[in-house]
Amino acid sequence: MTFLDTANAALFKQFIRDFDRTDDPRVRIRYGIAAGWLTVSAISALFILKISLGAAIGSLAVIADAIHFLSYLADAVVLLAGFLIASRPATVRTPFGHGRIEYIVDLVMAIFLLMSGIRIAESGISRILHPELINYDPFLILVLLGTVPVTWLLMQAVLFLGKRVNSPAIGGIALHYRANSIVSLAVVGGLIAEHRLGLPQIDGWLTLAVSAGLLYLGIHHGREAAIPILGKAPSGEIIREIRNLARSVDGVEDVHEIIVHDYGSMYLISLHAEIPEAHGPASMHEIAERCEEVVRRRFGGEAVCHTDPLLERTPELDEVERIFRDELKNFPLITGYHDFRIIAESPGRVILIADIDVEETVPDREYKRIASELNKKIREAIPNAAYCTFYITPRFAYSE
Repeated sequence: MTFLDTANAALFKQFIRDFDRTDDPRVRIRYGIAAGWLTVSAISALFILKISLGAAIGSLAVIADAIHFLSYLADAVVLLAGFLIASRPATVRTPFGHGRIEYIVDLVMAIFLLMSGIRIAESGISRILHPELINYDPFLILVLLGTVPVTWLLMQAVLFLGKRVNSPAIGGIALHYRANSIVSLAVVGGLIAEHRLGLPQIDGWLTLAVSAGLLYLGIHHGREAAIPILGKAPSGEIIREIRNLARSVDGVEDVHEIIVHDYGSMYLISLHAEIPEAHGPASMHEIAERCEEVVRRRFGGEAVCHTDPLLERTPELDEVERIFRDELKNFPLITGYHDFRIIAESPGRVILIADIDVEETVPDREYKRIASELNKKIREAIPNAAYCTFYITPRFAYSE
């Protein structure tokens, strides 16, 4: 932990209750509210300062930079309102709570950035076409330059909060601070160059540069904000943790087809647990419920565990599976399989069932063709197979 992180931790511990319980959705909301109030207060003060400096020296670029900050103020208000809404309990109409409002907040921020970028670009073009000299004042320029380290420190504080709870909305505000620090440095350098070279058009070009940065941030931020709303893939770390938690339950041999729905303030998780069929139906049900409990206790929300019975290993089963595994080598798009089962239809005739994993890049429309070709090859290799049922695991279900 850096010195700044240590200082930020010491500061925010005074204001955020249960500061270290970052896995608790309620604490996550407190982090968001703290970041929102800090941002609203700081940006309001910096906006007033910058707009006053811009008006005093007659620089459209400085005024644009201040408006740039004003868009951040709107973002901060939206962020604060979003986390306040997210803190509301679940209702009949919103049974999964209001945690996903955070992602909508992120998208609204992107829209504000795009709108601000377009308006500022219009002003920049007007200043290029109709240039005006600024009222250069070294003291005011120095004050403007002094806002850069203040903004950078605020960025570090908000970024610290965002990283602690892995919040894209809080992290987005921090990125805004960083962008504004760079923009402010560029504006100060441009004002000095404009004064020394006597070229008033520089102010207009600086304004366009500010607008370009806003438009870039808006597009990038909007794209990133849309992903969780559409359904973001869970991190490998979460999948591994769920898998390890489930495998820690006595009786669970392995886990596959883990599905994670992230609702912001809670998770809805389903998984398939492989349990030896020797346990019997009642015991398998109890094992599944214990598996659900350990996952639910760790992640909150709800967990659903489906049981897949593991057949007793026999030489005949091992031989059939060996043939099956060898045939899979002829299918480069297939990466693995699980839940392999053999069901006896009649003496000498069997039914093969398995779940198949394919490369992530394989489009859904190819699933049926791959399963059909595999079915044909396996029946040729295993003549006593009555038929085969191969289910290709969808891309939103993970095994590892």
